[in-house]
Amino acid sequence: MPVIRDTVVILNLILLISITAGCQKGQTADLETQQGTSPDADKSAAAFEAKLSDLLLAIKPDEPMKAERFQAVKERFKKIGLAFHDFKDKNQYYLPTPESHPEYYDENGRLKVSWRVHLLPFLGQNKLYEQFKLDENWDSPHNAPLAENMPDVFRSPDTPADSNKTRFRIFEGKWNRELGNTLSPTTMFPRGTPTQNKHFLDGTNNTVMVVEAGPDQAVEWTSPTNLNGFYPLEELGHTSASIPVLRADGSIMAVRKMIDKNVWKNIIGPQDNTRPNWREFTEIESMLTAEELRQFNHLKQIALAFHAYRKKYGKFPLADEHLTDNKPLLSWRVHLLPYVDQTDLYNEFHLDESWDSPHNKTLLKKIPDIYQFDSQAELGNTQAMTFSGKRTPFDLGSGSTGRDITDGFINTIQFVVAAPDTAVPWTKPVDLPFDPENPVKALGNLSSPEFIAVIMDGSIRYVPQNIPAEELSHLIQHKDGNVINVRLRRIIPY
Repeated sequence: MPVIRDTVVILNLILLISITAGCQKGQTADLETQQGTSPDADKSAAAFEAKLSDLLLAIKPDEPMKAERFQAVKERFKKIGLAFHDFKDKNQYYLPTPESHPEYYDENGRLKVSWRVHLLPFLGQNKLYEQFKLDENWDSPHNAPLAENMPDVFRSPDTPADSNKTRFRIFEGKWNRELGNTLSPTTMFPRGTPTQNKHFLDGTNNTVMVVEAGPDQAVEWTSPTNLNGFYPLEELGHTSASIPVLRADGSIMAVRKMIDKNVWKNIIGPQDNTRPNWREFTEIESMLTAEELRQFNHLKQIALAFHAYRKKYGKFPLADEHLTDNKPLLSWRVHLLPYVDQTDLYNEFHLDESWDSPHNKTLLKKIPDIYQFDSQAELGNTQAMTFSGKRTPFDLGSGSTGRDITDGFINTIQFVVAAPDTAVPWTKPVDLPFDPENPVKALGNLSSPEFIAVIMDGSIRYVPQNIPAEELSHLIQHKDGNVINVRLRRIIPY
């Protein structure tokens, strides 16, 4: 079996290096003490690591894709998906229109340079973008040499570093004239006028945006040549049994290649009136890393606990009976313990004492795993926090009822995962102070361009760190009469 064969190769390499290292150590120990590690040993170790990486990142036709490789593609697709949506947010369409830029198109209604070139400004590649002449063909004397500068975001994990060919492709379709003389696109990228969100009658979560095709389908990254949307299965080429796909809503899946060709047509068509059950042909175990899946499950448990608490007490935490002189003694995280399978720990607390009383303070180190999001954080601290203060659902420690959330659960943040430097003792009744002028500041020194927010409807979203302050304020406030106007990428486990 192929997987076992790869494992045997890896184990043999490990054994060979271990034996070699063991033999040399007894003979050259004094030399190594005086001169450091042997250069040959360093080269052997580096060669082994490269071989191991190659085995994990390379594809084999019709064999399952390894999770490590899918994660590498996923990181690239994540950036491409955000770039497409940033382009659309600025220009209303997913690509330049022939009406606004007729000079960008050839006589057949195709862009003269690839969609990848048009995304460069949204991928931090402005200088490269400015070198292109968008009104000239991709292989013109001026544009052709620029193909040597392919950004890594368009490079498959097993594509050689000196290659300028990409396997990240889109399906080209056309505009069909339907009954009533309306036009409908057969793919997200029909020839001619590009699509807008209004064209996704099946939903953006049911429409494929980008796929990774086989090595035999690689093209120069500046070339506007696309895959034929009428023969999607055939166009994929010699791929592994799992195909990474980026959907129009920004989510990334690993889809089994050998599904019915009509299903392929359905998932690349935005208006074919189908909503397929993706779980039937998705490699579920590959969608999140083990750590990401752990965090996702914990966030879901906390979200469900909030609603279980509300069902019992009539409001989100904290209920009046958990307040003393209208102030909390313990955090909402403590009072959710019975709803996250931690009733025994909850019963250890003295509920009529402060979080830092001599007794309750001894329970700090018993922080449940569900509240831990950073392995490097000090034991007893958590990053799971609500926004608190006036105009939030958690004003002065007292929670709101469901009816109080007049903006709707879908438009209101329940809690967030703040930066490690903002972590607080998990039992302490303190959360993030809400500043409508600069709400993101309270989250601390975020190390990524997005932070995680759990919405009151139970969905888990990535919120851009650079989200306009006004939009984030709308999300935090529960009855200001505003809904958000920015798209938040949803975290899904499949």
